[in-house]
Amino acid sequence: MKKILTLFSLVIVSLVTLHAQEVEFTADRPGSSTGPATVAMGVIQLEQGMQYDGDSSYGTFTFSNTLLRYGLFEGMELRLGSDALIHHMSNGWQAAFAGVNVGTKIRCFEGRGAIPAISVLADFAIPGTASRGFGSEHLAPALYLLFENGVNDWLSIGYNVGAEWDGANPAPQTFVALCLGFAPTERLGCFAESYNYFSRQGNSYCIDFGLNYMVGRKLQLDIAANLDLLSPRHCWAISFGVAWQINK
Repeated sequence: MKKILTLFSLVIVSLVTLHAQEVEFTADRPGSSTGPATVAMGVIQLEQGMQYDGDSSYGTFTFSNTLLRYGLFEGMELRLGSDALIHHMSNGWQAAFAGVNVGTKIRCFEGRGAIPAISVLADFAIPGTASRGFGSEHLAPALYLLFENGVNDWLSIGYNVGAEWDGANPAPQTFVALCLGFAPTERLGCFAESYNYFSRQGNSYCIDFGLNYMVGRKLQLDIAANLDLLSPRHCWAISFGVAWQINK
């Protein structure tokens, strides 16, 4: 009984302390690369977006691109993601669900001088949660190393290296991204990035750019666009979304 009361007291003290602290805001959207920052312990954050992918006469409208982040410990968060979309087929529009992803991001190093901040991101696509043809029948993991160098108060350089399995092929595809982040004001941010996929089936080379604006201390709005450099007229996308710290 004493152990239970002690544990309960520690939880209450930690929650009160967190409530009194100023929680720094960080969002993983917009863009295809991911920064190494994690949400603070106890923070619940919802990141919700909409995106239209153009593909010549066909296209895909993702009306619910969802990421839920929870700070389990300082420097470690749990992640739950999903996509709901409408896909334009030859016989018309068809609704689909792209499945559920679960994962974690763990901060390994804060960064100092020329040494970047470093985090590890592990993600798993859960089999059986997607519509037919939009997901894998097997567990599909992905593993990324996330780096970021803060150059000064308004410029940062981020870069990712990762491996993604589709649940069907034993060999993963490699993901590489380089992102330049700019902060002209305290509320306004913008970015430009290159992200690329390399696999046995072929390579793709894409660019991404966009803006984000802090409406309040806990709420960010964003808009972004991307292009496939090998086929920019037929493979492009535009998105907008919101990131919201729910409980802090």
